[in-house]
Amino acid sequence: MSADTGPTGRGGAHGPQDREADPAMPRLLAAALTVLLAAALAVGAALGIVALLDTRPAQPNTPLVTYEQADQGS
Repeated sequence: MSADTGPTGRGGAHGPQDREADPAMPRLLAAALTVLLAAALAVGAALGIVALLDTRPAQPNTPLVTYEQADQGS
């Protein structure tokens, strides 16, 4: 009988086929999906802010200070 050698994936009853061959690929895939999700969230937030600002009524353009204009007769 062969004894399991631990988390290295060598030895044991099933051999090295039980373990993932390269853990870098799932990490790369997870990183890429995280970047895509973050970009989609940022775009959605930006579009939501623009839509929210467009729904607010326009502010009146009334001056706070007015000056009387003197007639300039010649």
